[in-house]
Amino acid sequence: MYWKESAPEEQGEGKTNAVDMVFRIQCPRLPVDHAYDLLQAVATELPWFTEETGAGIHSIYGAGSGNGWLRPPRGQDGILHLSKRVRLILRVPQSRVEQCVALCGVMLQVADYRLMVNSYSLRAIQPTPTLFARGVTTAVDETEASFLERIHHNLLDLGMTVPKLLPGLTHEIQLPGQNLRVRSLLLADVSASDSVKLQEIGFDENRKLGCGLFVPHKSVASVVPT
Repeated sequence: MYWKESAPEEQGEGKTNAVDMVFRIQCPRLPVDHAYDLLQAVATELPWFTEETGAGIHSIYGAGSGNGWLRPPRGQDGILHLSKRVRLILRVPQSRVEQCVALCGVMLQVADYRLMVNSYSLRAIQPTPTLFARGVTTAVDETEASFLERIHHNLLDLGMTVPKLLPGLTHEIQLPGQNLRVRSLLLADVSASDSVKLQEIGFDENRKLGCGLFVPHKSVASVVPT
């Protein structure tokens, strides 16, 4: 954990060229490891998507197996049982919104499962001081300490100083012929301008698979002891 206390900064409105398109969907089940198959399905309908550097797909998360309290293990047999509240969320440049509307009414084939895309709403990027990414790409042999050091220097290269970095658990994303190892990451005390920029540009070359896509987090207090 990299943790440097700093004075809180007032958060402004911030401006961004990116937006989250939140689609209502009908899909009772999906594999836990669905990131690659979901990308292929979206790219089939939106051929430009894989080449658009500003585009990314948030992984779909739902209740686990059984009574919903336990998320099933990753692997070919891991299945997510999705509620009607679950959404498909694409982060795209504002200039691509009109083209993404073409997904409405389309049935996506995600591995062996069908995902019906319905209506959408737009969710603006908010300059929140605490950000969370479910996965940032990491090497198999990269330790937690070296991971944090790399992230810290990457932020400096972007002209950002984030005083608090908290790594989380690792997991793997299944790809054809290989697995992609990722680690969750929480950033705190992020300035308003940096918060918007990080959400807009992402922090990972694998953002099409949901990697490095930051979302607002309520507070860091719940994950760090006093």
